[in-house]
Amino acid sequence: MKAIVKLLIVSSVLALAACQSSSSTSPLLSAEPEIDASLSRAPRTLRLLYSALPDVSKSSLRLVGPSGELALRGLHTMAADDLMIEILDEVTPGNYTVYWSTAVGDDPAVHEGSYGFSYAP
Repeated sequence: MKAIVKLLIVSSVLALAACQSSSSTSPLLSAEPEIDASLSRAPRTLRLLYSALPDVSKSSLRLVGPSGELALRGLHTMAADDLMIEILDEVTPGNYTVYWSTAVGDDPAVHEGSYGFSYAP
């Protein structure tokens, strides 16, 4: 009887761990500007590449720099599995953080994350 209870507990813990590891996997594969990049030219757009086609209606991108949040326009996909948006405000020297959220492929869950880059002309 004790062996069955232990087996049930171990099985439950393993099942929960499997659920946790699959839900914490980020669908973000790469980005332009690159993650942690040091740029000498100011970017005009943000492009994020995902493991599956993102749902634009469930997606958002934000860019925050030394002077606060920058204005962005035109969230869309250019090719398979990406999101792209135009940066409207001037990108001045400093550190920037891109905040993103999206649902990708057939997965209805909305994933989110952030990454940084710096610009010094």
